[in-house]
Amino acid sequence: MKSQIKKVAQDSCNVCGSTRQEFVTTGREHEYDNTTSEVFTVVRCPDCGLCYLNPRPDVCELPTIYPPNYYSYSQQKLKEEANPASLLHRIRYQGFRAKIRQSLSLAPEHDPVTVLDIGCGDGHTLNLFREAERVNVETHGVDFNRDAVALAAQSGHKAHAGRFEDVYFPEEYFDLVTASHVIEHVADPRGFAEKVRRILRPGGIFWFETPNIGSLDAKLFRRHHWGAYHFPRHWFYFDARSVRKLADSLGFEVVHTDFYPNAIFWFWTFHSMIVCANPKLRPLADTLFPAIDFQRDTLANFLRICFFCGIDVAIKLLTGETSNMVVAFRRPL
Repeated sequence: MKSQIKKVAQDSCNVCGSTRQEFVTTGREHEYDNTTSEVFTVVRCPDCGLCYLNPRPDVCELPTIYPPNYYSYSQQKLKEEANPASLLHRIRYQGFRAKIRQSLSLAPEHDPVTVLDIGCGDGHTLNLFREAERVNVETHGVDFNRDAVALAAQSGHKAHAGRFEDVYFPEEYFDLVTASHVIEHVADPRGFAEKVRRILRPGGIFWFETPNIGSLDAKLFRRHHWGAYHFPRHWFYFDARSVRKLADSLGFEVVHTDFYPNAIFWFWTFHSMIVCANPKLRPLADTLFPAIDFQRDTLANFLRICFFCGIDVAIKLLTGETSNMVVAFRRPL
């Protein structure tokens, strides 16, 4: 692991601009053994509730904190290796397709519907958009991993290598911009969402998923081990309140908010507890709660995912929320 990486400090809240900060917790990488061993601090804005790493890694360290074996770079390969008849495979892709149908239902009706997936990886989500029934979709993607983008391009998508913030896209071009668990990774989520607004057509939809730091499990494991900290790759942590403040500050309309099960955050929570208790137990943690191979089509993963999704369903029935938040912003007409 790299012992020292370049960091940048943040003087004010990215959403409301407040300079007040409250200490939340500290934590370190536990999922990968080829990134960094540094400790990171999470703080909270008492005015809007946004939480964030401070200081956080500099963007020049992205190749360090996102190693070549980062899980999202191999989604298409996992799909190809999976047994299409397996229950885990069918349930997972039924869930993906349901979200895609829902996001398309909110988007303006054009032919084709222009879609941009930010953090497209190898194009696995864009493939599902292209397969959507009764909708003609023009698919675009952007990701800073060039190898993953090459795979997306091979699948026929208009894929761009680089950070979304740095890549040119025409204004008012897209009907739908999606970002599944991306906004928490960026250096400036307000600027990120502002650029999304510029490239959306009037009435266009910004559909994104992000961890919900207001969830019950986030509160239970707030000290060090909540899986969605994902140290050091998650830089910002929203809840329903701070998301709405972000929308209001940019002139978006919040048209959809919901909460879904996400078993991986539980995998990462217990993986962190074991590894941080004793680093020598990493092989045991990788076996019991695989932090990288959690999506492989195995019976053990199926049972684990069902168990933790069941916990999330129970938490949602109890509190109305889970640790996985899905939001849709609409650019006004």
